[in-house]
Amino acid sequence: MTNFKEYSNYYDSFYKDKDYNKEVEFLEEIIKRYSSPVENILSLGCGTATHDALLAKKGFKIMGIDRSEEMLEIAKEKTRNLPIEFKCCDNSNFYLDKKFDMAIAMFNVVGYQTENDAMEGMLKSTANCLKEGGLLVFDCWYLPAVLKDRPFDKEKEMDGVVRKTKQTLDIEKNFLNINLQVFKDGEKIVDEDHGMRFWTLPELKYFLKKAGFELVRACKFLDLDSGVSEDNWDMFIIAKKI
Repeated sequence: MTNFKEYSNYYDSFYKDKDYNKEVEFLEEIIKRYSSPVENILSLGCGTATHDALLAKKGFKIMGIDRSEEMLEIAKEKTRNLPIEFKCCDNSNFYLDKKFDMAIAMFNVVGYQTENDAMEGMLKSTANCLKEGGLLVFDCWYLPAVLKDRPFDKEKEMDGVVRKTKQTLDIEKNFLNINLQVFKDGEKIVDEDHGMRFWTLPELKYFLKKAGFELVRACKFLDLDSGVSEDNWDMFIIAKKI
């Protein structure tokens, strides 16, 4: 599957209204509640590194990995003079010759692990890079909520550029294909398919345990004091390497 190529040039524009500061504050609260002091963080599927830039400005040392060279080029340009390193590699199979206090996978990076082997590979690779007791945190889509509030086609305009998404749901595979098209001055300039998986808690617990993690908390995204809900697609997972 080819994605995050031409679309990388418009990614930050379409998400400039996303509250990255609030999400980083949420990560800091997780560290306070569930972790020993964190100095260095592994960012899985870092994309254009907006979360990572904010974390670096707060004093964290970041290693960002992503398989899209185009996204990483933008990330490097955005984060000059910040303590961030980048490596182009696949989240589902990587090796880094260092250990981290924490790993994050923000903005539904886990959803791109659509096959069991890919999920197992991502978790195993991450576990190998974490110190004992290190946290892995990620947001993802909760299956009961997806089936209750079915996806629908959408259109968004930002800075004179139009993005249209067509959603195709496959409930037998826990899979949503998002065909993403971008138009500028009426001309189609991007046409990419983004396949995303949604999850139940039992299967996530299984994959985490198999890779050497303990599930510490499952909640709504940005609300540590909540539980998961069929009324909210966005589930957040906090796990610890054991």
